[in-house]
Amino acid sequence: MIRISRENSLLRALFLAIVLAWFCVHAAAETAAAGAEGFPRTHPDRACYPRPLPDETLDISPPGFCWWRAGERGDVLYRLKITDLAGKTVYESPLLEDPAHAPDKVLSQGSYTWTVEALDRNGRLIDTRPPQKFTIAQNAFEQPWTPPEEILARVPKEHPRLLFPGKRLIEARETLTTTRSEGFERLKSRADRALDLSVPPEPDYDKIGDRAARRMAYQQTYGRLRAYHDNGMVPLALMYLLTGERQYGEKAKAILLGAADWDPEGISSVLAPYGDEVGLGLARSGAQTYDWIYDLLSPAEREKVSRMLVARADQMLRRLLKRDYIAYPAESHNGRLPGYLVEHAIVMAEHPRAQVWMDYAMRTFMTSFPHWAGKDGGWAEGIPYALSYNTIYLVPFESLRHATGFDLWRRPFYRKVRYFFLYNTSPRGDISPFGDTEDAPARGRASSLRSFMLFHANLYDDPTVRWWADLMQTKDGSIARASGLAGLILPDVVKPRRPVSIANDAAFFGVGWAALHSDVLNPDEDLMVMFKSSPYGGVSHSHADQNSFAILKGGKALAIPAGARYPTHGSPFHRRYVQLTMAHNAILVDGRGQINRDGNRGGELTDFRTTPHMGYVCGDARKCFGDRLRRNRRHVLLIRPSIVLVVDDLAATNETEFQWLLHAHKEFELDEKGQTIVSRKGTEAMTVHLLTPDGFSLDQTNEWPMDPKEGYTKVSRPPPAKQWHLTATPRQKSVERRIAAIIVVHENGRLPEYRINRANDDIIELTASLKDGGASARIDLNPANVGKSPIIEAQYTPVSGKEETISVK
Repeated sequence: MIRISRENSLLRALFLAIVLAWFCVHAAAETAAAGAEGFPRTHPDRACYPRPLPDETLDISPPGFCWWRAGERGDVLYRLKITDLAGKTVYESPLLEDPAHAPDKVLSQGSYTWTVEALDRNGRLIDTRPPQKFTIAQNAFEQPWTPPEEILARVPKEHPRLLFPGKRLIEARETLTTTRSEGFERLKSRADRALDLSVPPEPDYDKIGDRAARRMAYQQTYGRLRAYHDNGMVPLALMYLLTGERQYGEKAKAILLGAADWDPEGISSVLAPYGDEVGLGLARSGAQTYDWIYDLLSPAEREKVSRMLVARADQMLRRLLKRDYIAYPAESHNGRLPGYLVEHAIVMAEHPRAQVWMDYAMRTFMTSFPHWAGKDGGWAEGIPYALSYNTIYLVPFESLRHATGFDLWRRPFYRKVRYFFLYNTSPRGDISPFGDTEDAPARGRASSLRSFMLFHANLYDDPTVRWWADLMQTKDGSIARASGLAGLILPDVVKPRRPVSIANDAAFFGVGWAALHSDVLNPDEDLMVMFKSSPYGGVSHSHADQNSFAILKGGKALAIPAGARYPTHGSPFHRRYVQLTMAHNAILVDGRGQINRDGNRGGELTDFRTTPHMGYVCGDARKCFGDRLRRNRRHVLLIRPSIVLVVDDLAATNETEFQWLLHAHKEFELDEKGQTIVSRKGTEAMTVHLLTPDGFSLDQTNEWPMDPKEGYTKVSRPPPAKQWHLTATPRQKSVERRIAAIIVVHENGRLPEYRINRANDDIIELTASLKDGGASARIDLNPANVGKSPIIEAQYTPVSGKEETISVK
């Protein structure tokens, strides 16, 4: 028997440990060098939402796929695999640089599983994304990937190529005084005003030393230059194209050639350190103007402008690649660039770079784009930004459709988005919740809203939406007129038809929005309750306002989000007040709001129901407070036409002071003894009964928590008008708490007949005699009963017809 000494055993163990350590270090070094972290388990900051969604049923085939990166860009390659239910691989992608892919194979009806392998540069497997199921519906629209060279080969050789190629220009000219007359009149008016414009010099606000002054100068400059570019040379060029009147074309030409003298890499670059709006305006307007006045340009002038267009298109692509847009599409302004690249590619179709621009743009459009779009048509950034960005897509998508036959309007989101506007916009509304510029009235953007809805009504042959577009009124109460470009892209041939009936409530789960209406078809009388609990959280132009609400009656706002984005985006007032929970009709926890600027701290809609006389939605915003809350559900019930119940079910990790917030334009009438609040706006009013076991102390102020001009003391524009802010604080701290607000909205200046009975500290009973019947509700304020008994039980007994009930735990 061989004996091994103790010393030899130790040497052998030491040797083995050294070898093992070397292998571990070597493997770790290789992994680190390859950037091989593996697929993240939580949503990376600014990253896409992986699509298709889990168990999603799609009516387009194949769907686009996108997922999170498994390592640094350039270090990891990906292979997408799709299998059928039998486990057979029906599609396998080539190795991919980006975590997104649009297959070139149509998938037949049925269910599938998709997964992704992440490999290092040597082909070694790093990680595999967990399998996820999706289904292709029957009769799904077929839209496989088409190579960019094939798309561009279809572009007409002649100009114009954008919007009105070939026979479409003849058809458009023949309908300027008939089915395109509304948009054409606005276009002519805008173009006539633009005839007085001079050629603007290249901006120089970068020479201003003071940061705040430079920021304001930038804001003023891009606002001024829109008059020359977006609202100047574009309508001038289009007016020339449609009428042939040379004066319009010559003025557009002068402004365009002036812009071609600017340094594309200078202050007007979309990568400029002081702001990108000047460059974005030129990127949007340059290609359109060049295309529409092409025949007025000499060969030398075409060469000069085309150099600018190539430089700006390459710059846009450079920005998208630098910021890895396909994988991280959450920066709002980047969302404009794929559309502009499509326009540049079509206009410059013969240029070798056009295929590169088109390839990137189409991969984006068919996979992770648009980032802010929900599966059911919602837009997470809110109505103002939904309108702005979806209007931007009109020209590139329509140009792509008519110049190449590739129809992006068939993709699911675009076929639904018009109803997001219909339900979440009051045509009479004096606010537009939620998100940046939510304080602005819908009437202030009436022409843009009407134009957008006219376009979608005619695109999808929708008489209801065409009827709704006629409801839009301007600030003076006159009927809105369509704006120039969006209002004449399509002839207005769909006849408006008011529907006999339509669901009064809608929920958009993808973005966490819901809208409950007393009568969505009658905006002059409609009681509109808006609610938000968004999985996107407080990022981009959204706020930390999950589980918040707003209330409008006949368009007059009785419960508002507070403040305004003043004096500019990102100012202290904007960041430290307007974006935060304290500026919304929500809950604070020990005086603190939700975590802001974190896409992993969002809410979600957990329930939605609608009956003829009631609408209900529930939001869960627990994650928004980090680890401070165990439960944070808000239930909102509308009993048509005039009663709203808002019930919060809260549970903290320790004894907590909750605060219930309400904001309004006008001073509240407070009755602390009776625990009531009255909010008035013009002829409309609502009475709020606040209920919790130990009652509230009520406090209101019309002071801002900080100076709106902080950091911008030299701004001459007046600060936002004062508003009123209510804080209702329970008289005792607690670990768990339920809060009920019974909100009764006046009808024709009067309260409906109703009675609130407090059976004990925990049980609230409501009875009401309403327009078409009687309603009753029971609210349980005891948090110990969570999951055991209903928190709300409501019944509506109409004068005729079946009783309706909603019961929620």
